[in-house]
Amino acid sequence: MKKLMKRLCIVLFLSGSINYTYAQTASKDVYLGLGIGFDYGGIGGKIEYLPTKNFGLFGGLGHNLLSVGWNTGVTYKMLPDKKASPNLIVFYGYNATFTGIDSEKYNMTSYGFTFGINVDAKTKSGNKWSLGLFFPIRSSKFKRNYDAAKNDSYWINDNLLPVSFSVGYNFKL
Repeated sequence: MKKLMKRLCIVLFLSGSINYTYAQTASKDVYLGLGIGFDYGGIGGKIEYLPTKNFGLFGGLGHNLLSVGWNTGVTYKMLPDKKASPNLIVFYGYNATFTGIDSEKYNMTSYGFTFGINVDAKTKSGNKWSLGLFFPIRSSKFKRNYDAAKNDSYWINDNLLPVSFSVGYNFKL
């Protein structure tokens, strides 16, 4: 799985670098967004810089219901000139939290790689809505902590979800 993550990161980086190097028109667009989801640091904000139409760099900062959540990553815009553009996304940062029900000893935030897809739907004003579906790679330490809480008579009615969603509104600066 780690080899797959590294290869995907390299492919996204190289495709963005090649696109940046050979782009006929540079984008230089910047978006500032508010939203909910991993890419927004939980409940928070995100800034995205597009050096070209197809390639974006972003950082998110917010509150993840336990602490400050942050992340940084890259996006590849598959159809940047369309009203709705699907995007491949990979980032590193916050991708899970666990808050103990009766005790703080199991409180923990997981940091790791997350892969996903999202869709940017542009508005007439140049702003955009962003909807995402993410597949987090949670740390083994986080998984052990979660299992320990389950085994320590904490009531946890289901397992960790293998996917996460996000929604946000991004203003073009």
